[in-house]
Amino acid sequence: MMLRIISLLVLTANIAGCTTSAPLYVDPSAQAILVRQENNVLLLQGLHAAERQRLRGFIASASRGRVDALQLLISGPSRPSAQIASQARKMGVDAYNIHLLDPSIDQNDGVSVRVEAIVYSASPPVCPSLSSPLGKDNSFDQTLGCSTRHNLVVMVNDPRDLLDNPAVRPSNGDRAAIPVAKYRTFATDKDAPEPGT
Repeated sequence: MMLRIISLLVLTANIAGCTTSAPLYVDPSAQAILVRQENNVLLLQGLHAAERQRLRGFIASASRGRVDALQLLISGPSRPSAQIASQARKMGVDAYNIHLLDPSIDQNDGVSVRVEAIVYSASPPVCPSLSSPLGKDNSFDQTLGCSTRHNLVVMVNDPRDLLDNPAVRPSNGDRAAIPVAKYRTFATDKDAPEPGT
């Protein structure tokens, strides 16, 4: 019996020597989601075969294979701008993500069309390990929140949605309140017989 107790104490001491009691501290600012905007600009003189090929290469490189997350701002003369917007839609850019700017605010030479591609990229936060000893009482909650933010960054389709989601438009509050008002005024007859009786 004494041998078992001694071997248990030796085993516990060996295991305790393998772990560290130093708290792992991660700066809270490192746990923030960083969203960056990246802009690329292309100037086109028209839309003949060579320019169309340049536009195709520009969209492919600016979007990094994610054409659905690409925003295009097109400014210049009306007709070539519309042709470039049409060509961009044929290349897979959603019409909702193509914005034709007013030619009067155009700062180009009046002949070329300026195509600005905007993409957003998100960097996941640096999270401390859950297996490390906790430095503070609330660090466990920060770790769980950090892992949730990390997973969100990894899963989000368009990092721009982490800043603002323009696809969801404000709705009429009065119309949304109609079901609630009907529910509140709904009256049931308590004396009515139950079905089947």
